[in-house]
Amino acid sequence: MSTTDIRNGPIGPVLVRLSLPVLIGQAFNLLYSLVDTWFIARIDTADPWLVGSTGLVFPLFFIFLASSFGISGGVSSLVSRAIGAGKTDELDRTAESGIFLALAASIIILGLMYPFATPLLTLFGGQGKLLEYGLSYLLWLLPTVPFMLLSAVFTGILQGEGRTRYMMTAMMIGTVANIILDPIFIFVLKMGVAGAGLATAVGNAMSFIYLVTVFLAPGSSVKIHWKASNVSFPVVGEILRVGLPQSVLNFLSSISFIFYNRIMTDINPMILTAFTLYSRLEQIALIPIWSLSSALSSLAGQAAGAGDIPRMKKAAAVSSGMGLAVTGSLLLAFVLSSSRLYAVFQSDPGILSLAGQITVWMAAASFASVPIFMINTILSSSGFAGWSLGLTIVRIYVFNVPACFIGAYVVGRNLSSVMIAIFISSVVSLGFTFLAGGRFFNGLASGRLKIRLSAQQ
Repeated sequence: MSTTDIRNGPIGPVLVRLSLPVLIGQAFNLLYSLVDTWFIARIDTADPWLVGSTGLVFPLFFIFLASSFGISGGVSSLVSRAIGAGKTDELDRTAESGIFLALAASIIILGLMYPFATPLLTLFGGQGKLLEYGLSYLLWLLPTVPFMLLSAVFTGILQGEGRTRYMMTAMMIGTVANIILDPIFIFVLKMGVAGAGLATAVGNAMSFIYLVTVFLAPGSSVKIHWKASNVSFPVVGEILRVGLPQSVLNFLSSISFIFYNRIMTDINPMILTAFTLYSRLEQIALIPIWSLSSALSSLAGQAAGAGDIPRMKKAAAVSSGMGLAVTGSLLLAFVLSSSRLYAVFQSDPGILSLAGQITVWMAAASFASVPIFMINTILSSSGFAGWSLGLTIVRIYVFNVPACFIGAYVVGRNLSSVMIAIFISSVVSLGFTFLAGGRFFNGLASGRLKIRLSAQQ
């Protein structure tokens, strides 16, 4: 077990110690993303639709991620609250219950995706070469799903315990495997963009195998007995109670890309490729948010289990401040160097120009969103994922998407008006989230809101 005193240690150092392994793992994931994009672009540097095809598939891949985040978040919240409350009897049934849920979700997703792949990609704006490449990539990517969801069970347990170094190793293994396999599948075996999808699936499988070995060894608070009789439907229900809103939250985020893709392709289809290029490289600056969020989930969940509301509130403030400082610096560096970075992956001057327009406004919007991520993490890890879902619905479908439509079809049919609208809606969302967060903490302090400590409650 980690020697970090998650429950009582100073918040800043605890967050740093827990987040560093995740940050390193996420850095490897980013390396994969950049290398993957580079290899796909190298198939034909003059073909702008190759990189764009991965952006076309992204809403569906985000659904897979949404399911993964939901399972991992539900398991992590259950484990961290149980540890904080000292309810270790509940931990024994967590793993098998999570595995059952992951297998069921995998069957449902694959059963829907294979027959409906073409109409879904067409709905997202796919046509011609963009649709052809996107379909090829997606069909070879789909075997990723069961490995991704099963791995989410184990990473959720590790996150709840605060054993983030094992999460880091799993991410590193998958990334290194992916980077090695990408050129083999894409160029040596001549699979093209389909090879990138298959490499992702194999990399996820290798991460899963490593995580299984971690739990075969002693050291975890959560024991895996590999027995179907250990599946507990109350525990499955508690994972779903917290995890389902998180999955729906991420699913709704994915669905929003349908609107964004449609708006972008309506204005200029090349914008989709430019936005995909931006979003891949922007991850350099967003890694600290994800790693801090992971660390905050462990700390806040255990504090919630112990009923330590002041520590939860302080953790939200400290993590937001740390995230703004680090992410703000990285976003500024990214904006200043973006033109040179983009040129490594794309040579089309039109796409490079569009990516440059996107960068400044989207970076500003991402900066404004840092505290939103932290407050949502506090809500989910303490068992109030429904609040987090509600905030996300308001942020995306009350503020962001309508603002984009207004920018695209009312103010002016151009990229600049859409980008400005996204930034303004992000600032408004930040203010709304601050108000909701204050109401949440006041509710806990007054006793109006109660933290659920057990699946049996």
